[in-house]
Amino acid sequence: MVEDFKNQQFTRMWNEENKSKQQKFRNLMKSKLDLLHVEVTEENARAFYNGRLESRQPERIYQMPERSDDRRPPRRR
Repeated sequence: MVEDFKNQQFTRMWNEENKSKQQKFRNLMKSKLDLLHVEVTEENARAFYNGRLESRQPERIYQMPERSDDRRPPRRR
């Protein structure tokens, strides 16, 4: 029952007639999905909105950038 309400609410906002409200909602969903590294589609946005999105975060390997030998000290003013 709650999920039906959330689904209806999502559909109403996703298909909002007021284009600026529609764009604002879609941009919000895009920003949330980008953080999870998930493709932005209506299906993924709906799953996120309903709390059913399983995010598959890629493993990240953090490496220090290679330093070049010709680094100079900062200039003095």
